[in-house]
Amino acid sequence: MREGNPNLSFIYLKGDFDVIESRLKARKGHFFKTQMLVTQFETLQEPGADERDVLVVDIDQPLEGVVASTIEAINKGSML
Repeated sequence: MREGNPNLSFIYLKGDFDVIESRLKARKGHFFKTQMLVTQFETLQEPGADERDVLVVDIDQPLEGVVASTIEAINKGSML
């Protein structure tokens, strides 16, 4: 995907298991079970420090904070 796309960047919304699990449990009528989350975390490959085109945003904050943090990092040129 990166090949031939010099302007392509990624935003990795980083959250630990407990944060994501608590958000899933708070959702009404959601089918996603905890075991599915366990398997997703087992197979997750987090971006490496050498992946300079990846912006990591911590999601352990309210949605407004996640959005603000992402916009701020993009505006600062952190994706370069």
